[in-house]
Amino acid sequence: MDWAWAIRGWLDKAVGGVGLRRGRRHPDDIWVGESLDFWRVQELVPNRRMRLLAEMKAPGKAWLEFESEPQASGETLLTVSAYFDAHGLSGFLYWYAMWPFHKFIFDGLTREIAKRAQEISEQYSVSSDQ
Repeated sequence: MDWAWAIRGWLDKAVGGVGLRRGRRHPDDIWVGESLDFWRVQELVPNRRMRLLAEMKAPGKAWLEFESEPQASGETLLTVSAYFDAHGLSGFLYWYAMWPFHKFIFDGLTREIAKRAQEISEQYSVSSDQ
Protein backbone atom coordinates (compact mmCIF):
# COMPACT_ATOMS: atom_id res chain seq x y z
CA MET A 1 0.00 0.00 0.00
CA ASP A 2 2.95 2.33 -0.52
CA TRP A 3 0.93 4.08 -3.22
CA ALA A 4 -1.74 5.04 -0.63
CA TRP A 5 0.90 6.58 1.63
CA ALA A 6 2.33 8.42 -1.37
CA ILE A 7 -1.08 9.88 -2.25
CA ARG A 8 -1.68 10.92 1.38
CA GLY A 9 1.77 12.52 1.50
CA TRP A 10 1.17 14.40 -1.73
CA LEU A 11 -2.24 15.63 -0.50
CA ASP A 12 -0.71 16.72 2.79
CA LYS A 13 2.03 18.66 1.01
CA ALA A 14 -0.58 20.27 -1.27
CA VAL A 15 -2.43 21.72 1.75
CA GLY A 16 0.73 23.00 3.46
CA GLY A 17 1.68 19.95 5.51
CA VAL A 18 5.03 18.21 5.81
CA GLY A 19 4.22 15.59 3.16
CA LEU A 20 6.36 12.49 3.02
CA ARG A 21 9.78 12.96 4.48
CA ARG A 22 12.38 10.41 3.55
CA GLY A 23 15.95 9.96 4.65
CA ARG A 24 16.25 8.39 8.07
CA ARG A 25 19.53 8.59 9.96
CA HIS A 26 19.90 4.81 9.88
CA PRO A 27 18.02 2.21 7.80
CA ASP A 28 17.43 -0.16 10.75
CA ASP A 29 17.73 1.88 13.95
CA ILE A 30 15.20 4.47 15.04
CA TRP A 31 15.13 7.04 17.84
CA VAL A 32 12.53 9.11 19.69
CA GLY A 33 12.09 12.39 17.82
CA GLU A 34 12.96 10.94 14.42
CA SER A 35 10.57 11.47 11.53
CA LEU A 36 9.09 8.59 9.53
CA ASP A 37 7.26 9.93 6.49
CA PHE A 38 4.66 12.26 8.03
CA TRP A 39 4.96 10.68 11.48
CA ARG A 40 7.29 11.52 14.37
CA VAL A 41 8.47 8.87 16.84
CA GLN A 42 6.98 9.99 20.16
CA GLU A 43 7.70 6.95 22.33
CA LEU A 44 9.94 3.95 21.85
CA VAL A 45 10.43 0.93 24.07
CA PRO A 46 12.74 -1.37 22.09
CA ASN A 47 11.08 -4.61 20.99
CA ARG A 48 7.87 -3.67 22.84
CA ARG A 49 6.21 -0.42 21.78
CA MET A 50 6.49 2.44 19.31
CA ARG A 51 4.08 5.36 19.27
CA LEU A 52 4.06 7.70 16.30
CA LEU A 53 2.52 11.19 16.28
CA ALA A 54 1.09 12.34 12.96
CA GLU A 55 2.45 15.63 11.65
CA MET A 56 0.16 15.68 8.61
CA LYS A 57 -2.62 18.21 8.21
CA ALA A 58 -5.77 16.77 9.76
CA PRO A 59 -8.70 18.11 11.78
CA GLY A 60 -7.27 16.68 15.01
CA LYS A 61 -4.24 14.93 16.48
CA ALA A 62 -3.47 11.37 15.41
CA TRP A 63 -1.26 8.64 16.81
CA LEU A 64 -0.32 5.22 15.53
CA GLU A 65 0.95 2.73 18.08
CA PHE A 66 2.62 -0.64 17.59
CA GLU A 67 2.90 -3.02 20.54
CA SER A 68 4.48 -6.45 20.61
CA GLU A 69 3.92 -8.90 23.42
CA PRO A 70 5.73 -12.23 23.68
CA GLN A 71 3.33 -15.14 24.18
CA ALA A 72 3.89 -18.35 26.18
CA SER A 73 3.78 -20.26 22.88
CA GLY A 74 6.95 -18.50 21.72
CA GLU A 75 5.02 -16.39 19.22
CA THR A 76 4.56 -12.62 19.47
CA LEU A 77 1.26 -10.77 19.54
CA LEU A 78 1.45 -7.58 17.47
CA THR A 79 -1.20 -4.94 18.12
CA VAL A 80 -1.55 -1.85 15.93
CA SER A 81 -3.78 0.91 17.30
CA ALA A 82 -4.79 4.20 15.70
CA TYR A 83 -5.94 7.04 17.95
CA PHE A 84 -7.51 10.33 16.91
CA ASP A 85 -8.35 13.37 19.03
CA ALA A 86 -10.91 15.04 16.77
CA HIS A 87 -11.12 18.82 16.66
CA GLY A 88 -14.76 19.73 16.29
CA LEU A 89 -17.34 18.31 13.93
CA SER A 90 -14.93 18.30 10.97
CA GLY A 91 -12.54 16.08 12.93
CA PHE A 92 -15.32 13.73 13.93
CA LEU A 93 -16.55 13.47 10.31
CA TYR A 94 -12.99 13.02 9.02
CA TRP A 95 -12.29 10.15 11.42
CA TYR A 96 -15.43 8.21 10.55
CA ALA A 97 -15.16 8.91 6.82
CA MET A 98 -11.57 7.65 6.81
CA TRP A 99 -12.22 4.60 9.02
CA PRO A 100 -12.81 2.10 6.17
CA PHE A 101 -9.61 3.24 4.42
CA HIS A 102 -7.60 3.19 7.64
CA LYS A 103 -8.88 -0.29 8.48
CA PHE A 104 -7.85 -1.58 5.06
CA ILE A 105 -4.44 0.13 5.15
CA PHE A 106 -3.58 -0.73 8.76
CA ASP A 107 -4.70 -4.35 8.39
CA GLY A 108 -2.39 -4.66 5.39
CA LEU A 109 0.41 -2.93 7.25
CA THR A 110 0.04 -5.32 10.19
CA ARG A 111 0.10 -8.36 7.89
CA GLU A 112 3.23 -7.08 6.13
CA ILE A 113 5.03 -6.41 9.42
CA ALA A 114 4.15 -9.93 10.62
CA LYS A 115 5.30 -11.43 7.31
CA ARG A 116 8.64 -9.62 7.43
CA ALA A 117 9.16 -10.52 11.09
CA GLN A 118 8.50 -14.18 10.25
CA GLU A 119 11.01 -14.03 7.37
CA ILE A 120 13.66 -12.47 9.63
CA SER A 121 12.95 -15.06 12.32
CA GLU A 122 13.35 -17.89 9.79
CA GLN A 123 16.61 -16.39 8.47
CA TYR A 124 17.93 -16.06 12.02
CA SER A 125 16.88 -19.63 12.81
CA VAL A 126 18.65 -20.99 9.71
CA SER A 127 21.85 -18.98 10.33
CA SER A 128 22.02 -19.97 14.01
CA ASP A 129 21.62 -23.67 13.08
CA GLN A 130 24.73 -23.55 10.88
